[in-house]
Amino acid sequence: MASAMMAAWLDITPEVEAEFSDWYFREHIPERVTLPGFLSGRRYTSHGGGPNKYLALYEGVAKEVFASEAYRERLDVPTEWTTRIMPHFRNFARSVFDVRFELGNQYGGTVATIRYDAPGALGTGLANWLEGQVLPALAEHSGICRVRLLEGDEDQSKPKTQEAQMREGAGGNAWAPWTVCIESIGIDWLRPAMTEMLPDRALAEHGATDIVTGYYDLVFGMENRD
Repeated sequence: MASAMMAAWLDITPEVEAEFSDWYFREHIPERVTLPGFLSGRRYTSHGGGPNKYLALYEGVAKEVFASEAYRERLDVPTEWTTRIMPHFRNFARSVFDVRFELGNQYGGTVATIRYDAPGALGTGLANWLEGQVLPALAEHSGICRVRLLEGDEDQSKPKTQEAQMREGAGGNAWAPWTVCIESIGIDWLRPAMTEMLPDRALAEHGATDIVTGYYDLVFGMENRD
């Protein structure tokens, strides 16, 4: 079981979109997932209903994996292909998370992410509500494979690296303080479950702000077999 995750949400300019897709599975995810401490990497495309077309999720044995010297070297010395692609990123958000709560151990073909902010005691109270009531019930809903509550680390989410500098010139580096991640066997199960049990308004009523919900389909995944 992963104790930490990293997520990236983004769009890409049309002129490199085909090459971006090739770069992602031929170089970018293998370059990350083969590092020590990485467990897996998965790439998704939007099913509609969110602001970003692409999502990537990485699992790690600990949060420190995403600040390791080996990973930092990849961020500071990007490949020629990465250097060509990354300035075309748009609407980019990246977060490194502790996995605060998890139920289920299966990967679903469709995932929903709900990014939100809730500082201090407000965040703790909202997390307790999700963990104590909403997420256990949602995990039992038909078609739901796994639910997670992810708590972001701002310092690790905003590293000052060469890759970050390239994205800065293309619209910045946002992050998500909190994210709910729900995996399902398909959109026909996931969207009704979310509408019934975790609509945005319920989070807002419990103090969440800057709520961003997206639905994504799995394109491919890779595990670290070392």
